[in-house]
Amino acid sequence: MRLIARFAQEQEKYFEVITVYDLKVVKERINKKTPILLSIAKEYPSAVWFERKMLDDFGIKILYGTNKPSLVYHKQMVAETYPMRKGYRKKHLLYEKPLLFSALNTSLSLGPTQAYHLESSQFRFIEKNNTMTQFNTKNFYKHRGIEKMLEGLTLEEARPIVERISGSMSMAYQLAYLDIELQASKKELPMIIKKRHLFFLELERILNHLFDMSLICQFVEFKEGAFFLMKLHEEGRELLKKLTGHRYGFSTITIDGSLLSVEESDEYLFYLEQELLWFEKWISKEDYFWKKLLNQGVLLKKDIEAYGLVGLMARSVDIDLDRRQNDKLYMEYDFCRASEYTGDVSARFKIRLTEIFTSLSLIKPLIKNRVFPFFIGSIMDGEYYSYVESSSGELMMYISIKNQKIERFFLRDPSFLNAQILPHVMNGNLITSLGLISKSIPLSFSASDL
Repeated sequence: MRLIARFAQEQEKYFEVITVYDLKVVKERINKKTPILLSIAKEYPSAVWFERKMLDDFGIKILYGTNKPSLVYHKQMVAETYPMRKGYRKKHLLYEKPLLFSALNTSLSLGPTQAYHLESSQFRFIEKNNTMTQFNTKNFYKHRGIEKMLEGLTLEEARPIVERISGSMSMAYQLAYLDIELQASKKELPMIIKKRHLFFLELERILNHLFDMSLICQFVEFKEGAFFLMKLHEEGRELLKKLTGHRYGFSTITIDGSLLSVEESDEYLFYLEQELLWFEKWISKEDYFWKKLLNQGVLLKKDIEAYGLVGLMARSVDIDLDRRQNDKLYMEYDFCRASEYTGDVSARFKIRLTEIFTSLSLIKPLIKNRVFPFFIGSIMDGEYYSYVESSSGELMMYISIKNQKIERFFLRDPSFLNAQILPHVMNGNLITSLGLISKSIPLSFSASDL
């Protein structure tokens, strides 16, 4: 079985630990007075961070865990203060001068140790002969307390927060959230609305892949290719802004509404396909470009399976994992999963390009400008799980509703898994490859640093 997520929530008389596998969900009750949980990290290495987070959030001690350091605990917090417990209050924070970290991608040499900042994370490693060894990550500097913030809100009140957790994957988040609303109201969307949502999810995938491919080109000094792809990306963002009112499409996945600028959408998709066909021929002749990607950041199939990686990471070693394959709407449009075999940066670049062409073939028939009235209705209390194949891979969302308000919100973004694999992919590579490798892997630390 594949481990998807492991998290806890507080009930009146006990802590409940929920372990989500691809084939089943396992629930365990933990005594509140002496909360101890048996680790599953030896069998599922990706469980390490889930378990460390439970320790920091709830004070649940992990028995036989493989990694003890704190994951989200901050020095500004009072010792043995657990923010996800019901009794937590802001007064448990010590308001000291915050630690400051550079927002720029800079490196600082400290003898044999290197520190590298990327978004809200810090990479640390030992270097020998310009080769990275003992690589580790220190994340969660931006911990925003979103899980706690959403407690007690209605689904309507929480929606603007959820859709902005990660701007680059807002469509995927909105779809997962809407799916939970539909489950809770026992409703199913009409096909015309489902098709509209598929259009936006695949457009988001296209734009994210273009952006990542541009950065990969930039890191190997293929400036012409980087500029070409970034131009296409920015033109796509401008189209999305015309369609939705925002370049990241906030508040787009709704149960009504229609596509605007239909003619412009059609023109852009045709133009994009022609440009990328030309680009594909161009790079097929650029041997120096592929040489710089080959054998960089190689991940073996056994490592990807052990850490339960999803999305293009799994498909880069031909693991058959793509939730779109089980969606009747996708299969109606002859969806075909992309796959590569080498597990390196070149494979992750090729997967992105292939998936852009696949997305284009899917959404071109979906450009329509029709409005269909639909209403969700009353929300029922209960526990709900949702899964969406985002541009980074499988996104998992859980919401427990009590008295029509959010009792527990949990999110497992693909980045939460990908960040754990970094030591395996970085060790043994040159320091100069750090940026290239990290940008070839879907990483959005804001999506994990909740």
